[in-house]
Amino acid sequence: MNEIILQTNQLTKTFKKQKAVNAVDLKVYQGDIYGFLGPNGAGKTTTIRMLLGLMKPSGGDIKIFNQSLKNHQLEILKRMGSLVESPSYYEHLTGRENLEALRLLLQAPKARIDEVLNIVRLTQDADRAVKQYSLGMKQRLGIAASLLGNPELLILDEPTNGLDPSGIQEIRELIKTMPKKYGITVIISSHLLSEMEQMATRVGIISKGKLIYQDSIHRLKNKALPQVALRTGQVVKAKSILQSAGFEVGGDSTFVTLENVSDREVAKAVSLLVEQHIPVYRIEERSHSLEDIFLDLTKGGELHAPGTAS
Repeated sequence: MNEIILQTNQLTKTFKKQKAVNAVDLKVYQGDIYGFLGPNGAGKTTTIRMLLGLMKPSGGDIKIFNQSLKNHQLEILKRMGSLVESPSYYEHLTGRENLEALRLLLQAPKARIDEVLNIVRLTQDADRAVKQYSLGMKQRLGIAASLLGNPELLILDEPTNGLDPSGIQEIRELIKTMPKKYGITVIISSHLLSEMEQMATRVGIISKGKLIYQDSIHRLKNKALPQVALRTGQVVKAKSILQSAGFEVGGDSTFVTLENVSDREVAKAVSLLVEQHIPVYRIEERSHSLEDIFLDLTKGGELHAPGTAS
């Protein structure tokens, strides 16, 4: 396991007695593309603003690069880059001139401009006025600006918001290269699970200010294992028979559901019911999509079987 690059402990932000962020414990490892997920208004941007020192926490603490942000803010932020909400530019200047203005503020080497333009694939358009750029190109210029200081940790808040599918794909492919090619750990916030599924290595899901899930994207996908539903006219009796035989059962008034069963176990369950004169009318395999899981988690409920009432 790589070392922890960012960690929060009971991070909290209160506005007028309302907890926008409630005791959040984030853990981001070096080399992660950490997807910070949640519906709009869940507390993602407030959390990110605290991580960047733009907002003071009401409680808890933040450690980045194994140092307290409260006590070492300036030296920590020098090792970070960020893009929060829409990047701002001088529209009449070229992409290169915009980066030059920022480079002077950061006191970065002049050669870094060509390096970041190459990383975000804007070299050919560097000398065009930004007002001629597409939305996707402007977003890539914003990422180039966030990379000027050669950061070890990059925080991107909804970087694909408002982009068309090709723009989203461009940003996604760019972010995926960051850890291995450039040694940059990335935290990226989004309200779209489908987007995170294609690039994140780990995810944290926040809902109503609380962190409700944090683990690898692989483990989240494992929650989507299929279940088998048996339709029968005697659900209560069927459940009792199968539970007595050691099956993990659920369901509703029409179906009995079996979790984590092999084909052989399904055949055994059907045989048991038929032997007890319980008619089995239909056998279905049901799968949870990751979107189902995300919606169930953010509603604050348990994982429900597809097609059943929540």
